[in-house]
Amino acid sequence: MVKFNARGLMPPVFTPLNDDYTVNYAAITPYATFLAKNGIKSVLVGGTTGEHMSLSVSERKKLIDKWVEVGKTHGFHIMVQVGGAPLADVLDLAKYCSKAGVDSLLTLPELYFKPQSVSDLVFYVELVAKAAPNLPVLYYHIPSMSKVEVNMPAFVKEASNIISNFKGIKFTSNDLSEAAQVLRVLKDDQEMFLGADSLLAPAALLGIKSAIGTTFNLFPTLAQDILNAVEKADVVQARALQEKLSLAVEAHTPEGPWVPIMKAGMEIVTGIKVGPPALPQLPISEEAKKRIETKLKALKIIN
Repeated sequence: MVKFNARGLMPPVFTPLNDDYTVNYAAITPYATFLAKNGIKSVLVGGTTGEHMSLSVSERKKLIDKWVEVGKTHGFHIMVQVGGAPLADVLDLAKYCSKAGVDSLLTLPELYFKPQSVSDLVFYVELVAKAAPNLPVLYYHIPSMSKVEVNMPAFVKEASNIISNFKGIKFTSNDLSEAAQVLRVLKDDQEMFLGADSLLAPAALLGIKSAIGTTFNLFPTLAQDILNAVEKADVVQARALQEKLSLAVEAHTPEGPWVPIMKAGMEIVTGIKVGPPALPQLPISEEAKKRIETKLKALKIIN
């Protein structure tokens, strides 16, 4: 029986790059230490934030190895996202993870020949799950990027019946009504991770207590404080903290696409250099960085 025990906040880690776009593996050690000191107990390697869809399979494998090596010194649960590549490469990465010390897998759907139905999507995730039968496998629902808009409650129900090591979903959508329906069909040993940072508090009120969000790299304690306030039934405090996190996100969003602005924000807020985004995405301008910094200072999020 494959068990899955990761819960709570899980940052999807950035892939640190040098200015020449090579991977800066040396930056991972201090990065992991920062997360551990801020109470983080698990990380997602290779998500949208990690840009693995823009990297080669060999780079992805080296990053997996480095995060397993460094993460285990902090007792991290290491989840790895293996999708966003041709199926042969996805299965190769899943098999690699099954032997590399990874704790769980997350997978996107096929992104070109997209699944058109619940059964199509279950078949795809089952192929990934069979490539790593010793690992818990979760599905990455992000319709804004994947354009796969299969009904999630129906998918989770069918996947749970067919795939023995299927253990849940990362739900990156603002549709909390659908999220609540997913929550009802999940089994006790499965988990849903919210992927919408600005909905952390309302989702927690619905009973969704785990989340994977880029901003947990920048503001890990703020995100945990939101969950703690909900847990204490302090709705006023939860709302105020959620507003602070949402405004921090909105300080970034006018300046460009998600990963470039958040990579810039990571350095502004924490001082940790994660470098430019991977090509074909481009870094934001110095002027844009200054505007973000000014807004974060006005919010008293940084000094």
